[in-house]
Amino acid sequence: MTEPQVIKWMSEYLDGSNDRKAALGMIMQDIKEYGFEDWLEMPAEAVVSCYIDITEELMNELVSDFKLMLAQEDELASLGLEQSMRIDAAESLEAFKDGTLDVLRSLLLYLETQIQAQGLYIHED
Repeated sequence: MTEPQVIKWMSEYLDGSNDRKAALGMIMQDIKEYGFEDWLEMPAEAVVSCYIDITEELMNELVSDFKLMLAQEDELASLGLEQSMRIDAAESLEAFKDGTLDVLRSLLLYLETQIQAQGLYIHED
């Protein structure tokens, strides 16, 4: 397969769930940044490191937002104001867990797709 054919295959293969779309987005960003052939040879450690950096940034933002919402709830409660909606901590933790698992699934899909793409690609001279 040529580069455009492999990219088309990846787009079809990774169509669907959020973790698949996230993997494709990360792959396409890396291809844009490093070029297709360099992306094919990118070591797994570099990919994992990138995922860690992005995940850390996202998780820090989510935790910060959660803390801010809790502080706002506490402030309203201290003022004696009724709240119709309160944060459900269990539900929030479940969503956090699901998001984390989506990131890990996306990473696995990224690496699996890269390995398959290496086998499909035929360099054109």
